[in-house]
Parts: sequence; structure tokens; C-alpha cells
Amino acid sequence: MPSNKCKIPYFAINKIFWKWKLHDGEDGCIIVPNIALSMDTPAPPLPTQQKPKLAEPKRASAAPKRDSLDKMVDDLERAGKALARFQAWLNASNPQRPIIVKPKKNDSVPTFDIQEIPAAMRKIYLPKSAALMERWFSGKLNYSRTSLDESSEINQDGKPYPADMYDMSTIKLDWVLRFPRAKQQFDHLINEAIRSQKSRNQLHKLLIPYKDCAARLYTDDICGNDLRDIHRRFQFQYSRVDSTFGQKLETQLDAQLRNNGVPDDLSGALGSFNIYAALGSVRFSWDVDSNRTTAEVTGLWVYVKDNYTFTDKPGERSQYLGHWSSNGVIVVPYRAAAAFLNSEHVPYVKYAVARGNSLIKENVYYPVENIDFRRWAEIHSRGGDFIIYSDKKYIPISPAIEIPL
Repeated sequence: MPSNKCKIPYFAINKIFWKWKLHDGEDGCIIVPNIALSMDTPAPPLPTQQKPKLAEPKRASAAPKRDSLDKMVDDLERAGKALARFQAWLNASNPQRPIIVKPKKNDSVPTFDIQEIPAAMRKIYLPKSAALMERWFSGKLNYSRTSLDESSEINQDGKPYPADMYDMSTIKLDWVLRFPRAKQQFDHLINEAIRSQKSRNQLHKLLIPYKDCAARLYTDDICGNDLRDIHRRFQFQYSRVDSTFGQKLETQLDAQLRNNGVPDDLSGALGSFNIYAALGSVRFSWDVDSNRTTAEVTGLWVYVKDNYTFTDKPGERSQYLGHWSSNGVIVVPYRAAAAFLNSEHVPYVKYAVARGNSLIKENVYYPVENIDFRRWAEIHSRGGDFIIYSDKKYIPISPAIEIPL
């Protein structure tokens, strides 16, 4: 255990330039020993659970009017009791002064619960990230045992993910495309990737079963406008965007964080994700010369799909997600603190640290990893991994992509 008196360098967000700022020397943080991230707060209620409506108490019927003589007798009785109480007070000895008990000074470090992270995310302008994490906490237990099951959307019970484990409304494609790196991959997808030979080969496989059906094909009609079905049956190309929030931090642990931007809401919400292209509309025609059908792809559906999960790769160290407090996130890299620590295998400080007085809750930051969310799920039998779909956008293709069938 390193000394809790040593100042350790760390990186915090400079909210003016939105860059990591190094705090070292006397401005460093200190180790806070013998404390850990709390997981004691009960899980939130399931989204489908509603509080039972309490039946309104029946109002008693109005009492019958009493005559004036009964009322007078009651008034005299109340007055007599009040006079007796007053006389007893006059005859009583002087009461003792109440003993004032001073509250004991609380010198314990305030706890920080894992379910407080979404509120901290909102403080550093990650509202979508916060909303998705809250959805995970409030969901019923749902996860995949293997990466193959995850890609197949099979849960721990060997069954397909339930319908409520698909989020079709939180993420909008227009919001995603506001981020330049996502817009760059979107442009690459619709201008280049869809016309590659690999895409043409995949389009050929998808279109062969429909070549004799009709002159036009509209996939939203075939799939009842169900994006999940469109994805399963007609997706043929994608473009990859970014890396996860944790991967960004770990990459920066080996570099100079001061030269790198802070992970934004896109990284926090989606991490690494794909922008997909699926068949939208196709026109079929008969080519007399070649004596075969030609398909012209005239439109595509473009959308985002991503898995929201805290799964680590087998055999690998659990992914570091930063040190969190109720005030936000900092990064405490091993390399910057190597002189104070003894580990050669963990690239970040695995202890809670304090920026200033450790008795102030927002000053204490706790290391958070993917595995912490898995532990929480085991404790509470809750925490639902889910699939995110954005809305879909129709993209006309000009010139059309011709596919001989």
C-alpha cells in the first residue's frame, strides 16, 4: 500500500479548453486507503413496475347535529380540563434545562455509490451516456455468457434478448452525425464502401431470391418497417467509428493526456460502434443482351447499432473507466505515479484518491472498471445489457449500384 501522504499526479478535465490538464507536485492527489466504491444502494424499480394505486378512504357521513344543551356541556368540560392543567403547571417545580448533545464529528470518508455515476456524467456534459447507464441499472438481469452469444443476441438463459432489451429511441442518427469523426465514417460508407467489390458480392447474395418477384423491391414493406428485421435480412456493409470510453482512457494512459481531447458523449454513450447500410429500394430489369436480370440499388437505409454492455474479453484485464466521484471523472495513470506504486502490471492507480480534503464527498475519486458493473449485477440480480438502434435514414443512391443477377 503506498503512503497516503504522497502526492500523486493525475489528469482532470479543463472545462474551458476541454482538454486533460495535468495536476502534479503539490497540486497532486493523495491515496485514500481502506475504502471502495459502494454498491449498497438498492437497484431502481423495473421500468414496467408501477406503484399500486391506493384506494381513497371512504369519507364518513356527516354527523347528525347535536342540540345546544349537549354542546354547552362539552364546552364546560373542556374549559375545566384546561384550568386543571394550568393549576398543575403553577404548582410544579422549575423544570430542568434540557441537555444539549453535541453531534460527534464524523471523520469518516463519505461513500460514493456506483449508481451515482450517471449524475456525475451529467456534470461533465455526458447526458446521453448518463441516460443509457441509468437504463442499464434499471433493467432486469440480462447478459451474454460468451462473445459469440453477444453477437447472436443470446442471453444467460440461452434465449434471445427480450424485446425490452432493445433501445430504439434514445440515440438519433442526426445526433451521432454532429460528431465529425462519425460524419467522416458516414460519408465514407455511402460514398465509397457501399460500392466496393465486397459490398457488390453481398448485394448479389441478398438479391438473388427476389430477382423474379417484382419490378421494384422496398425492404421496409417486406419487413413491416421493423429496423431489427431490416438489419437481419438486408444489412450488407458498415463503417466502424471510434473506440470505447475505456479504450480511449487506456490509450491515453500510455501517451500524454495533455495532448488529447477528453472522451465526449459519443464515446461515453456508444463507445466503438458501427454505422450500417441496408438495402432500401431496388429496381429490377431484364437485360436482353445478357439474357439475365439486372438489379439497380436506388436507395439505402443507414443507421447505428451498438451493444451496451460491460463485458471484458476473456483473459484480459478489466477495462478501466476512470476515477469517479460525484463531481465527475479524473484519470490517475500508473506511469505518472510510478514512483509511488509497486505494481508493474496495472497502468492506473487502483486506489481511491482525494483532491483536497478527503472528508468532502466530491473530493474523493474511486477507480471504476467494467468488472464493477458485473459485481453490482451479481449482488442485485439486475443490470440489463441491451442493444441500441438509432432511427434509420433513407439515402437515395445516384448513380444506382448495378448488380447482374
